[in-house]
Amino acid sequence: MPKFLSIHTLPPGEFSQERIEEIARAGQRDPVVRGYRSFHSLAEGRIVWILEAPDKEAVASWCRKMNLPLDGVTELELEGHVGVIKSHQS
Repeated sequence: MPKFLSIHTLPPGEFSQERIEEIARAGQRDPVVRGYRSFHSLAEGRIVWILEAPDKEAVASWCRKMNLPLDGVTELELEGHVGVIKSHQS
């Protein structure tokens, strides 16, 4: 399934760790969008989420459902980890 990067800006301190954990759990139970990885700075109000989904609109719809402010969604073509790059293209 394609992977997407979603970026979120929210008022610093508005989301608690418990709220983020609730969203993460929901991303594991959703039939369309699945959470893959996330990074958070709640003190600065920044969240970066990597999700598996059929398309950008599915990610945007999921974020709306979760009441998660959304700055943008980008489809990922490559993924790197510790110097190894792999393609997300079929």
